[in-house]
Amino acid sequence: MPEKHIPITGGCLCGEVRYEITESPIDGGCCHCDQCKRAWGGFFSAMLKFNKPAFKLSNGELKYYYLSLARRGFCNNCGAGIVFMFDEDKIWVALGTLDHPGDWPFDTKGWYGHDRVEEKVSWYEIRDGLIQNQGSTENHDDSKMCKDKD
Repeated sequence: MPEKHIPITGGCLCGEVRYEITESPIDGGCCHCDQCKRAWGGFFSAMLKFNKPAFKLSNGELKYYYLSLARRGFCNNCGAGIVFMFDEDKIWVALGTLDHPGDWPFDTKGWYGHDRVEEKVSWYEIRDGLIQNQGSTENHDDSKMCKDKD
């Protein structure tokens, strides 16, 4: 595999919001919970977890929508979802917003896999070999409410 692009760059559909991340992800995977399906408009969310200080907006601003367990940051112009935050020190970035998402393949080594599989779309079959977690895990813990509301 070619070298990974660091810093990691990405942005929204219209280009109004751009970001840069100075470190590699510390985790990643897919969440099948009802909130993630609705928030991202798909069968599941595919996200990468980073230390929040490594994430910086290089253009534009995010608008936030507060959910029961997190807040979702998106472009106010095109509506593209960019980030999810459960706590103050970590940030989850939508894989599809990266300029080079192929740099960070989900494999069986080190990624959390699939969370909340009991809430997945019933006819969707997961066959990628990743771990399939039932209920809340440390990556999707309902008790971790977002505390910083700037």
